[in-house]
Amino acid sequence: MASTYQRSLVKGVFWEGISFIITTIAVYFFYGDIVTSLKFSIILALIKLVFFFIHERAWKEVRWGKIPEKAVRSRK
Repeated sequence: MASTYQRSLVKGVFWEGISFIITTIAVYFFYGDIVTSLKFSIILALIKLVFFFIHERAWKEVRWGKIPEKAVRSRK
C-alpha cells in the first residue's frame, strides 16, 4: 500500500508534537528556564521534522520487506 506525501507530513507532525513535549521538559530540567527550553525545542522540532519527512519518503522507495500488491491480492 502506497502512502501520500500528506500522510508522511501528518505522521511527522504528530510525532514531533510528542517529541517537542519530551524535549522541552528535558531541557527545562537541565537549564531551569522555560523560555530557553521552548526556543531549543522549537528549533530542534523544525530541523527534525524536515529530516523525518525526507527519511519517510526515502523509505517509501525501498522495496526490501514489502509484499508486492499482486501477492497480497492473491492471498485474499
